[in-house]
Amino acid sequence: MGSRRNNLVVLGLVLVLILAAVYVIFIRQPVTKSTKLGLDLKGGVAVVLKGHHSNGKPVTRDEMEQAVQIIQQRINSLGVSEPEVQIQGQNEVSVQIPGVTNEQRAVKIIGKTAQLGFYQVLAVNGQQSVPSDQVHKVESKLEKSLKKSNAYKKGKTKILFEEDPSLQGSGTDVSAYVVPEQPAVTGKALKPGAAKITFDQQGKRQVALQFTSQGADQFAKLTQKIVSRSQLSGQPGQLAIVLDKDVVSAPVVRQVLSNNVVIENSSLPQGLPENEAKQLEIVLNTGALPVNMKVLSVMQVGPTLGADSLRSGLEAALAGFILVLIFLLAIYRVLGLVADLALVIYALLLWGIIVAVPITMTLPGIAGIVLSVGVAADANIVIFERIKEEIRRGKTPRSAIQLGYQKGFRAIVDGNITTLITAFILFALSSAQVKGFAFMLAIGVVLSMFTAVVVTRALLGLVSGRSIRLSPPMMGVSRKSVGEKEPAKVG
Repeated sequence: MGSRRNNLVVLGLVLVLILAAVYVIFIRQPVTKSTKLGLDLKGGVAVVLKGHHSNGKPVTRDEMEQAVQIIQQRINSLGVSEPEVQIQGQNEVSVQIPGVTNEQRAVKIIGKTAQLGFYQVLAVNGQQSVPSDQVHKVESKLEKSLKKSNAYKKGKTKILFEEDPSLQGSGTDVSAYVVPEQPAVTGKALKPGAAKITFDQQGKRQVALQFTSQGADQFAKLTQKIVSRSQLSGQPGQLAIVLDKDVVSAPVVRQVLSNNVVIENSSLPQGLPENEAKQLEIVLNTGALPVNMKVLSVMQVGPTLGADSLRSGLEAALAGFILVLIFLLAIYRVLGLVADLALVIYALLLWGIIVAVPITMTLPGIAGIVLSVGVAADANIVIFERIKEEIRRGKTPRSAIQLGYQKGFRAIVDGNITTLITAFILFALSSAQVKGFAFMLAIGVVLSMFTAVVVTRALLGLVSGRSIRLSPPMMGVSRKSVGEKEPAKVG
């Protein structure tokens, strides 16, 4: 009685898991949107970048590997799953980002060098409401004007530009700044993960920064210098916050600052635009790329080919799944029927895990699922063959099932551990596409252990109860083979 109660408790818990899987797959959102698809199935952006140094120095392999790690972090910060970032040749990086439609934003984030610098502004000039096609012309004009000023000294200073949407209407506000050749404080002075999007008292969006103790001292010295110069000249002192070669903000400094620093755009009603603030947060938190990145090619990968591949892959997986169900039913009869039910539960739970995590599906991932179905069926076959051996020896169905699980469990564990080791090696050493295959295979193997050992056993425990009589033919064993003595061993 206790065994029957245990089986019912196990199946009750399995029913709860099934209902949870049905909820996340079909009810929480439309089923067509519940499963995330990779680049090869859904489409996305494929980018090729080339690393180089501005001084012509050769790019090393270590620098490229470091760049790949940073680019990977930036893509993950976008909320993109299953990106593929690989080194090509000596100094190129191939990036594939599934599900991204704004290719310009993606390229801007992953390829930005993100060299952050804080400069004292020595001189400034600007022009408002510049038409888009006139921005470069106006910048050249402002540059020529500032080079004639006393603040500009060739070799010791440089001119940087800031471009903002105009508040006066259409066009762009262009500002040019004379700053020292080298920044007084760099991004290395920031704490790891120091950039965070915040809002000021007026609700304007900004990016707040936090310095290390040494960085705070450096920044305090810089702002003290700006304030002192402002007091002598009687003009407002400005601080230029520069990312790569672009001035992202140039606030007025009225007092000495040490750690409370924000990047803002007070000229816009909402402060920093949301996309710009998010980009700043990502590139500052992931750190600077060790090399400059030049975009060689950008290609929008359409979902048409992916839809055909998905359909073909799913049809092949479904056909294989049905054939496995038919095989188990034909060979093992009632045992096969129980195994078929367990495999259907396995498939539903696996789909629920894919949606709930969520896991981005690719063609290699589908291949991993198909293989894991075979592993799940194999676990049942090992146990069923043991059960059939015990039936041939004259054991009752109830005893045969118990002995079959006892004798077959070790073989199942050994086989699945071997498969998991292989999946782990593939995941650790391979590219993103093969990682998807290995990851899905590993999840499938673990789940197959659960369904074969727990679910199937609980179902068989109920079927073999005293109220149900199972004959040998119902379990795939001929009556003639029951009770046959094993041949004597020679030697």
